[in-house]
Amino acid sequence: MKCPPGQYYDKDAKKCLLNEILPGAKGKSQSPCREGEAWLPAVRRCIRKNVYAADYGEKAVRAASAEQKRLRKGRAPVAAVPVAAAPVAAPVAAPAAPAVRRRASPVHIVVPKAAASAARMEKLKIETKEPRENATMPPGLNRAEMVEWLTRHCHNTEDPVSLESFAEIDLKDLRSLVRLGSGFCYTVDGLDDHIKSSLERDVPVKNMLNPSYRLTARDYGAIKKQGRAIRKTYKLPKRITELPAEHYKLYIGVIGEPEYKYVFLYDERKTIPVPGGYVDYGPAVPEGGWLGYIPSAGTTTLEKLIKKAFRVGRLFNKVTKPFGCCRVHVKKGKEYWSTGAEAKIKAMEDELRDIL
Repeated sequence: MKCPPGQYYDKDAKKCLLNEILPGAKGKSQSPCREGEAWLPAVRRCIRKNVYAADYGEKAVRAASAEQKRLRKGRAPVAAVPVAAAPVAAPVAAPAAPAVRRRASPVHIVVPKAAASAARMEKLKIETKEPRENATMPPGLNRAEMVEWLTRHCHNTEDPVSLESFAEIDLKDLRSLVRLGSGFCYTVDGLDDHIKSSLERDVPVKNMLNPSYRLTARDYGAIKKQGRAIRKTYKLPKRITELPAEHYKLYIGVIGEPEYKYVFLYDERKTIPVPGGYVDYGPAVPEGGWLGYIPSAGTTTLEKLIKKAFRVGRLFNKVTKPFGCCRVHVKKGKEYWSTGAEAKIKAMEDELRDIL
């Protein structure tokens, strides 16, 4: 593949990258990654070697590790300089942190000597559900019967990647066809490559021939089922995502006024036990931040979506202090919900579904 001037083709990322995004270095800085990590140009960040190996193989990891060793050897040691933590400004619209008290079992929280505030990289599985009816071909069909099946069930008659007619592709690829909920059909390998590319670019996985349709858990269930029918070891790609440090927790619940649920992020290490078996979260809230209010009534689904977005690393724009909130407009005060709450709840749910 020919790339534009100033770029080169990266076979792992399967796209053209700028020349300064060199394998094994952090862009133009040429800084090495930490021990046990390697630079992945596709996502422009350092990731753990075991995660790297799972997607790109041991050979690629050895090459990346050798490059890291060369970079570390070529840099002069730098004396550690104490750096004061940057002050975190409270959000303008944020109310004063309440003395949140919630009954809890006695918990002993171990606070490390060096605060582990760095983000953590995780490999998250794609959620799957039972495939739809006719999402895959019945087993035991011959070529003529398979062509007849796809003529009746698929909107397209050719593979959108190779542009070959389904009637002429290899029998193995023909058997691997998956029909998405949109009615378009793809081979398992074609969908697998498309999913990996979308995850690497951090964009929603959409139907290539109908971009308004996003793949669902039932589609992923069909891909997984058909993939394992042709290869017993087949696994769906995983999303490499950045999450806040483990001691940051999300709270959604009623505090004081029963009409509203309070949404905030807090530092679990800074909670204070109080008499009566309760825990005071107040002092821990400034470390994370106020994220807004939602109505108490009619927000069961909205609450689940906010928690899921946090759990899979899709809620924040920035997952280290000061936190960047948020990918959707969740930071709403009580006055926002005073009119048209039902329509606003649905709009926020749609926003959250769009990023998940």
